[in-house]
Amino acid sequence: MNEYSVDFKLKIVKMILNDHISKKSIMREYNVATKTQRQWVEKYQTEGISGLITKRKIRDKIPTNQEEASIESLKHEILMLKVEIERLKKGYSSEDVKYLK
Repeated sequence: MNEYSVDFKLKIVKMILNDHISKKSIMREYNVATKTQRQWVEKYQTEGISGLITKRKIRDKIPTNQEEASIESLKHEILMLKVEIERLKKGYSSEDVKYLK
């Protein structure tokens, strides 16, 4: 599902109402379904610009245990890459380090 800005919705609505541009040509140009355009026009005509504001609530994303484990895994990988970068800066290759162990 696409999320359109209020400015974009208003632009489309004004093209339909003021400029009398067809919904089909707007659909071809901006890839917005005619049904969606019709809904925007109806909301604009009944509620004004405030009708074009998305009213869906965005839930706060609470990390799950799996996401926390993934974050820890990524942090570990970043640390290992930083260590590898430092080794390469000093002229060691990964294979040289294996022999040092």
